[in-house]
Amino acid sequence: MQRAIVILAVLLGGCAKNVPAPELASTATSLPSPESRPEPEQPKYEHIFMMPVDQALAEATRLLSQNGWVLKPMEDPKYLLTEWRAAQIGIKSWGWQSDGDFTRYLVAGELIAERQSIVRIFRMKRVSFSNDAELRAYSSGRQGSIAIWMTAVEQDLIRKTSPVGLAQRERDIAPWVDLDGPAQGTRDLRLEQDLLLRLETRPSLETLTGTLRLTRDDTFARDPSFYLRRWKQEVQEPCDRKVAGFQPLLKPGLTVLIGEQLGTRESPAAVGDLACEAAKAGHGVTLVLSLPDKEQKRLDAYLKSQGRPVDQDALLSGDLWRKIQQDGRGSRAMMDLIDRARALSAAGHAITVVAMDTDMSGGKSRDAHMAKGVLKQRDARPRDVLLLLAGNVHTRLSDADWDDDFVPLSKHLHQRLPDLKVLEVGYAQGRRWGCDVETSGDMVCDIMGITPLPELSVPAGVPMAIRMLPELHDEGFHGFLDVGALSISLPAIALRGHGTAAPSPVADAPAAAEAPAAAPAMRKAPATPVHAQAEPE
Repeated sequence: MQRAIVILAVLLGGCAKNVPAPELASTATSLPSPESRPEPEQPKYEHIFMMPVDQALAEATRLLSQNGWVLKPMEDPKYLLTEWRAAQIGIKSWGWQSDGDFTRYLVAGELIAERQSIVRIFRMKRVSFSNDAELRAYSSGRQGSIAIWMTAVEQDLIRKTSPVGLAQRERDIAPWVDLDGPAQGTRDLRLEQDLLLRLETRPSLETLTGTLRLTRDDTFARDPSFYLRRWKQEVQEPCDRKVAGFQPLLKPGLTVLIGEQLGTRESPAAVGDLACEAAKAGHGVTLVLSLPDKEQKRLDAYLKSQGRPVDQDALLSGDLWRKIQQDGRGSRAMMDLIDRARALSAAGHAITVVAMDTDMSGGKSRDAHMAKGVLKQRDARPRDVLLLLAGNVHTRLSDADWDDDFVPLSKHLHQRLPDLKVLEVGYAQGRRWGCDVETSGDMVCDIMGITPLPELSVPAGVPMAIRMLPELHDEGFHGFLDVGALSISLPAIALRGHGTAAPSPVADAPAAAEAPAAAPAMRKAPATPVHAQAEPE
């Protein structure tokens, strides 16, 4: 893995507002208030995080600490344990007084594979009692009967809260069970959901090629199965799918910005469908992508080519595709989108593909550079339907709370194009390819999980469609481009993993019982994802 010394720009995977500076990216999630979210359902399967268990537990530590819980030291690093906290004190009944309902949290991490882990959060509860000494002094009469009855009640409560699941025998005490009283643990689904959103709406990192070492050897021979085959088909781009809700927007000069989550199949495919529909309706199309502008000559040459394997090799010879730290912008899905544009051009449609990005450092200057290039293209073809696909931190019209000086691409464009439309991708939980900085400080680019915030969530099988809002959303978009469940698109340079199906790399594990066992048994790890030959090391 490469040490994270490259120039990075934050790209939000699921939420663009309240994103901190890149060095604070690990805590960059603004979660909805608990009151605004429905109660989580009991899961049928355990959710597998596509990250090392220590990284997931580090975020769980921050989550507990930010909620005021004090952690106790544990010998086993796969467990987190908080101090007891009294929720209620001083309730009296018939001379007896409850010392309170004491609560603590146990977090159990389980290693499935090197970059696959499960995290379970248990809420531990203990009830303790004290009694009036004078009441016990009575040996007869009504008071004595009450004392005897209350003693039986206390013993019954103690039995009911005995740690059956936490310690199988009295001599076999789990490390998280105190010896001064029994406790019971149940899954805290709400806190687990908070952790899920923190870990899978976290920012992805965009790696700029200006300072990267390009050590990949491109002299290898690709198998014929690697290449796109559209060029062999009689009708190269049939444009079978239409996107519901796009027709009312279609007009000459339409400008649409689509904010995506990097490294998925679905977002580039949806933009390709929009471009097809606009072209078939007789509009010129300008397709703007978040690719370095030094790739423009290769793009222009490819659009004029036949799209044969030799042409595809020439397209992939640029630094964007060959860099080791592949952040999702150079995915197979992006390559396929470019090839769809080539096929439309070959069929006689007016379509232009523009690389708007730069390798300059600094978010503010970078977005200003991109906006300048987009406006130049808009002026050159004012009646074209302009479709722009980029990470949503660049496309949203809301302020960036993590940097008061940052002005996103969208705001630069909005000054000149006040009627532009910003669409946020609506999606269901899935997987993507992206880059992140681990707790060690190393940057890793690999398969990652992605979970939508409630406002972006759609059912997995929802038809592709555009849903416009009556007014600009607080987060800075006008509507949604719904694409359903997200699936991985590996880097285009990879030699494997580009089949038509997009299976999840691992099946979710069956959900565990409510209380953890004294020593969680390690299940046999499922097969790890097949990594492509040219993936980041």
